[in-house]
Amino acid sequence: MDLRFSLLGLIIGFLIGLTGMGGGSLMTPVMILVMGVKPYVAVGTDLAYGAVTRIFGARMHMRHDTVNRRTAYLLALGSVPATVLGVSVTSALKKAHPNLVNVVLVRSIAWALIVVGIVLASKSLWTSIAARYRKQHETNWRDNVYGLGDTKPWVLPILGAFVGFAVGLTSVGAGTLIIMAFLFLFPRWESKQYVGTDVFHGAILVSAAGLAHLVAGNVNIVMMLSLLVGSIPGVLLGSRLVVSFHEQYLRLTLASVLLISGFKLL
Repeated sequence: MDLRFSLLGLIIGFLIGLTGMGGGSLMTPVMILVMGVKPYVAVGTDLAYGAVTRIFGARMHMRHDTVNRRTAYLLALGSVPATVLGVSVTSALKKAHPNLVNVVLVRSIAWALIVVGIVLASKSLWTSIAARYRKQHETNWRDNVYGLGDTKPWVLPILGAFVGFAVGLTSVGAGTLIIMAFLFLFPRWESKQYVGTDVFHGAILVSAAGLAHLVAGNVNIVMMLSLLVGSIPGVLLGSRLVVSFHEQYLRLTLASVLLISGFKLL
């Protein structure tokens, strides 16, 4: 066990438990910038670690019946093959251009962090727009055979493919971007359904991405286990203290850190 990574897991786990959205996006840039881990190992190890934590989270949400499985499976229809494609691109670059792969990954991670940081910083604006959208569609909303309301089923695999490829390449942004999309695609859902369905889909997506990186040799098992040792108590502690912190200040602080990290990596 490496105590440095256990401490990192504790801090990131605490932020995940405290903020929900965006905390996990810090793991990869911290591993690269602070720990000096190679970018493709940081991405692969982060995804393998994230798969374990999301599986436990998905089980909890299933018990509380907050998961729309049809939506999650339709997202996974696009996200799983796309995330494997993202990992394949990394592996191909690593073999053909060993020096170039780190540059490509670092730039990709940087832009993903910037996008997620902007989305987090403007969450209040998007939530307000989504609330108006929800009000406008309350009277004519209808459920279809998929249980998806007026949302066309083919939209979800396309959204999943976009997010899946980004996650396979960078490990950043799945939860934040999916939940923002849910606000507009499913305006009648409750908040717990947004989170539960996102976590369930995230477990499928990140498990596929983590497994693909493991097969490609991009996962440091000792590092992953060290992260898990710290992150589990960190998540529990953050979840207990969440009521004591102002969500807006936490979100803006986290968004600022993501933006700074993104620009630092450019």
